[in-house]
Amino acid sequence: MEATARDHLKDDVQKSAETVATDFTALRSDISRLAASVQQMAANELGAQVEDLNAKASEQITAAERAIRKNPTQAALIAAGIGFMVGLIMIR
Repeated sequence: MEATARDHLKDDVQKSAETVATDFTALRSDISRLAASVQQMAANELGAQVEDLNAKASEQITAAERAIRKNPTQAALIAAGIGFMVGLIMIR
């Protein structure tokens, strides 16, 4: 009688272990899919932010080019002043 109870207990433990293994495999799969989804969302968001930054930088470059064309003498003097300041800093 004790042998039968042990056999039933062994079978129950084995079935439980198989169920846990199956659930663990399913959980791994779910986590893997979740990670892939999060990665895709992050890539999409990052891509949108990069596009926005590129657009803003392009606008700023265009504005700077217009200012230089409008006031070339002033732009040249500013560039010379910046060069002079960098030269002073580098000497020290």
